[in-house]
Amino acid sequence: MNLDEIKKEAAQCKFEDLQSLSLKITELKDKGVSFLGCVAFVQVNQEISLKEARELIVKLEAYTEEEKRRIEEMHAVMLSEFKEEEE
Repeated sequence: MNLDEIKKEAAQCKFEDLQSLSLKITELKDKGVSFLGCVAFVQVNQEISLKEARELIVKLEAYTEEEKRRIEEMHAVMLSEFKEEEE
């Protein structure tokens, strides 16, 4: 799925509870949608900011603890690189 398809699907029905949203993200992962694609889905589906979507997605059961740890590590690296560029 490309980003436009992900966003279109996300806009079609809003998931009201975290369990349903988590099941949908698991389904997307199983289809090969990347973490960033899943974040885009959550952002559009829940009508929240990109930051809020990233924070919410790591709380879902769709990702293992190891995956969550790697996601947080990558996020920390990206933030540190942005800070270095600003200095």
